[in-house]
Amino acid sequence: MNKFFIIPAVLVATAFGVQAQYLNPNQPTMTVAEVLTMRDDTPVVLTGKIDNALGDEKYQFTDGTGSIVIEVDDDSWRNVQITPNDTVQIRGDVDKGWFSTEIDVDEVIKQ
Repeated sequence: MNKFFIIPAVLVATAFGVQAQYLNPNQPTMTVAEVLTMRDDTPVVLTGKIDNALGDEKYQFTDGTGSIVIEVDDDSWRNVQITPNDTVQIRGDVDKGWFSTEIDVDEVIKQ
């Protein structure tokens, strides 16, 4: 019976290992204008400002080339306090919908 619990645990650990490789600290920064042309689930790094809270974990992010809605789960903030005047780096992936493009944020880093 214990074998049934070990196999899922190994699969979960493997999935988290793949996610850890995704967060490449040397990944180049992109612009909002570039992100809007990218495919769904493309890893991205953006630098700019979070200037408006839209509710339900969604925020307006701008970088001078455009603006985009980002979704930041509570645990992705990692106790970072941000104001609209702060420059931040966000890491996440493109979330393409039928009528919009957003960023699912994995990490927010205050610059």
